[in-house]
Amino acid sequence: MLRNPIHLAKSFGRYAVLTGLILGLAFPFNANSETADRRNSEANSPVLTGAEFDAVRNAIGSRFFVDNRLKDIGSVRLTIRIKLARDGQIVGNPDVQVTGGSERARKSLADSGLRAVRRAAPFTMLPKDKYDVWKEVVFNFDTSALTQ
Repeated sequence: MLRNPIHLAKSFGRYAVLTGLILGLAFPFNANSETADRRNSEANSPVLTGAEFDAVRNAIGSRFFVDNRLKDIGSVRLTIRIKLARDGQIVGNPDVQVTGGSERARKSLADSGLRAVRRAAPFTMLPKDKYDVWKEVVFNFDTSALTQ
Protein backbone atom coordinates (compact mmCIF):
# COMPACT_ATOMS: atom_id res chain seq x y z
CA MET A 1 0.00 0.00 0.00
CA LEU A 2 1.28 3.46 -0.84
CA ARG A 3 1.02 6.34 1.60
CA ASN A 4 1.21 10.02 0.84
CA PRO A 5 3.14 11.90 3.56
CA ILE A 6 2.03 15.50 3.95
CA HIS A 7 4.42 17.76 5.85
CA LEU A 8 3.75 20.52 8.35
CA ALA A 9 6.40 23.21 8.39
CA LYS A 10 7.55 25.36 11.29
CA SER A 11 10.08 28.10 10.79
CA PHE A 12 13.11 28.28 13.09
CA GLY A 13 15.31 31.14 11.95
CA ARG A 14 16.72 30.24 8.54
CA TYR A 15 15.59 26.61 8.53
CA ALA A 16 12.38 24.66 8.96
CA VAL A 17 11.37 21.39 10.51
CA LEU A 18 8.78 19.48 8.51
CA THR A 19 6.76 16.90 10.41
CA GLY A 20 4.57 14.39 8.62
CA LEU A 21 0.77 14.69 8.67
CA ILE A 22 -1.87 13.07 6.52
CA LEU A 23 -5.48 14.24 6.38
CA GLY A 24 -4.89 16.28 9.51
CA LEU A 25 -3.93 13.19 11.53
CA ALA A 26 -0.47 12.35 12.77
CA PHE A 27 1.41 10.26 10.23
CA PRO A 28 4.69 8.65 11.23
CA PHE A 29 7.02 10.20 8.67
CA ASN A 30 9.42 13.00 9.48
CA ALA A 31 11.20 15.33 7.13
CA ASN A 32 13.43 18.24 8.00
CA SER A 33 14.26 21.04 5.65
CA GLU A 34 16.89 23.67 6.17
CA THR A 35 18.81 26.22 4.21
CA ALA A 36 22.40 25.25 3.65
CA ASP A 37 23.81 28.47 5.12
CA ARG A 38 21.73 28.68 8.31
CA ARG A 39 24.89 28.71 10.43
CA ASN A 40 25.74 32.13 9.03
CA SER A 41 22.31 33.59 9.70
CA GLU A 42 21.88 36.94 11.36
CA ALA A 43 19.23 37.82 13.92
CA ASN A 44 17.48 40.24 11.57
CA SER A 45 17.73 38.16 8.39
CA PRO A 46 14.47 37.26 6.62
CA VAL A 47 12.77 33.96 7.37
CA LEU A 48 10.12 32.04 5.54
CA THR A 49 6.68 32.13 7.10
CA GLY A 50 4.65 29.09 8.03
CA ALA A 51 2.37 29.73 5.05
CA GLU A 52 5.36 29.78 2.70
CA PHE A 53 6.58 26.45 4.05
CA ASP A 54 3.03 25.08 3.92
CA ALA A 55 3.02 25.80 0.19
CA VAL A 56 6.26 23.84 -0.26
CA ARG A 57 4.93 21.08 1.99
CA ASN A 58 1.79 20.75 -0.11
CA ALA A 59 3.73 20.80 -3.37
CA ILE A 60 6.08 17.99 -2.31
CA GLY A 61 3.67 16.09 -0.06
CA SER A 62 1.05 15.61 -2.76
CA ARG A 63 3.69 13.97 -4.94
CA PHE A 64 5.53 11.83 -2.36
CA PHE A 65 4.44 8.21 -2.05
CA VAL A 66 6.16 5.64 0.16
CA ASP A 67 5.77 1.92 -0.47
CA ASN A 68 5.29 0.78 3.11
CA ARG A 69 5.17 -2.88 2.02
CA LEU A 70 8.95 -2.85 2.21
CA LYS A 71 9.74 -4.45 5.58
CA ASP A 72 12.79 -2.33 6.38
CA ILE A 73 11.58 1.02 5.04
CA GLY A 74 11.62 2.36 8.61
CA SER A 75 15.39 2.12 8.87
CA VAL A 76 16.09 4.24 5.79
CA ARG A 77 17.36 7.83 6.05
CA LEU A 78 17.21 10.02 2.96
CA THR A 79 18.83 13.40 2.36
CA ILE A 80 18.16 15.43 -0.78
CA ARG A 81 20.11 18.67 -1.32
CA ILE A 82 18.85 20.98 -4.04
CA LYS A 83 19.96 24.32 -5.39
CA LEU A 84 17.27 26.62 -6.69
CA ALA A 85 17.29 29.46 -9.20
CA ARG A 86 15.40 32.68 -8.46
CA ASP A 87 12.45 31.39 -10.50
CA GLY A 88 12.19 28.31 -8.24
CA GLN A 89 13.60 25.85 -10.78
CA ILE A 90 16.05 23.21 -9.60
CA VAL A 91 19.60 24.04 -10.71
CA GLY A 92 21.73 21.05 -11.70
CA ASN A 93 21.19 17.60 -10.29
CA PRO A 94 19.98 17.16 -6.71
CA ASP A 95 22.46 15.47 -4.39
CA VAL A 96 20.85 12.33 -2.93
CA GLN A 97 22.28 10.42 0.02
CA VAL A 98 20.51 7.40 1.45
CA THR A 99 21.52 5.08 4.30
CA GLY A 100 20.06 2.16 6.21
CA GLY A 101 17.66 -0.55 5.16
CA SER A 102 18.00 -2.88 2.23
CA GLU A 103 19.17 -1.77 -1.18
CA ARG A 104 15.60 -2.16 -2.44
CA ALA A 105 14.20 0.06 0.33
CA ARG A 106 16.94 2.67 -0.18
CA LYS A 107 16.30 2.79 -3.92
CA SER A 108 12.53 2.96 -3.47
CA LEU A 109 12.65 5.84 -0.99
CA ALA A 110 15.35 7.73 -2.90
CA ASP A 111 13.37 7.44 -6.13
CA SER A 112 10.13 8.52 -4.43
CA GLY A 113 11.70 11.51 -2.71
CA LEU A 114 13.60 12.69 -5.76
CA ARG A 115 10.56 12.25 -7.99
CA ALA A 116 8.39 14.25 -5.57
CA VAL A 117 10.88 17.12 -5.33
CA ARG A 118 11.35 17.27 -9.11
CA ARG A 119 7.62 17.14 -9.82
CA ALA A 120 6.98 19.89 -7.28
CA ALA A 121 9.36 22.24 -9.10
CA PRO A 122 9.33 25.05 -9.91
CA PHE A 123 8.85 26.33 -6.38
CA THR A 124 7.22 29.58 -7.51
CA MET A 125 5.48 29.89 -4.14
CA LEU A 126 8.76 30.98 -2.53
CA PRO A 127 9.16 34.75 -2.25
CA LYS A 128 11.84 36.14 -4.54
CA ASP A 129 12.82 38.78 -1.98
CA LYS A 130 13.91 35.96 0.38
CA TYR A 131 15.95 34.12 -2.25
CA ASP A 132 19.06 34.06 -0.05
CA VAL A 133 17.07 32.04 2.50
CA TRP A 134 15.94 29.30 0.10
CA LYS A 135 18.54 29.22 -2.70
CA GLU A 136 19.88 25.93 -1.34
CA VAL A 137 17.64 23.54 0.58
CA VAL A 138 18.36 20.22 2.29
CA PHE A 139 15.50 17.78 2.87
CA ASN A 140 16.16 15.11 5.53
CA PHE A 141 13.61 12.29 5.49
CA ASP A 142 13.43 9.96 8.50
CA THR A 143 11.12 6.97 8.09
CA SER A 144 11.81 5.31 11.46
CA ALA A 145 8.28 6.00 12.72
CA LEU A 146 6.72 4.07 9.81
CA THR A 147 7.41 0.77 11.56
CA GLN A 148 6.34 1.73 15.07
